[in-house]
Amino acid sequence: SHVPGEGGETPAPPSGEAGEYEPQGVTWTLGEKAYDNTSGNNAQTGTVNGVSVANMLKLGTGSLTGDAVLHVAEGTAKLGFYCVAWKNNTASVRFSVDGTEITTITPAANVGAAGNPPYASITVTESDYFEVVLPAGAADIKVETLDPANGRVIFIGLKAIAE
Repeated sequence: SHVPGEGGETPAPPSGEAGEYEPQGVTWTLGEKAYDNTSGNNAQTGTVNGVSVANMLKLGTGSLTGDAVLHVAEGTAKLGFYCVAWKNNTASVRFSVDGTEITTITPAANVGAAGNPPYASITVTESDYFEVVLPAGAADIKVETLDPANGRVIFIGLKAIAE
């Protein structure tokens, strides 16, 4: 028999508080096919886990890869962030410093990452959260999608983490 409140329940996604999904200690320079809150009619805003987010970073389009350069302060040891791929798609995102690859991540498809911004209902869970360890002294980190057919990703809540 099943006793209510014991096991079998799906854990709730992180609830999020105002400002939690905004960039913290990270700025960026937009590259090819990259968009953020400065992108006019294509300003990257929306609702994440019920919280209004004023600045997300989107890379890529339906048929083109995208890239940007993230800027962090000296002493930043890691980047923490949520990242989702476009609805019904997968994506690969490479992180590199001075031309040397640090890592590649594969964010999962997200049904809320669809259509045009503002995105009405992106839901992120712990499985959408990534941390990338940076080499000592890294200040500029290039991020780029790798597959033109699946090149769209959205970064949410980029945060510089010092150790």
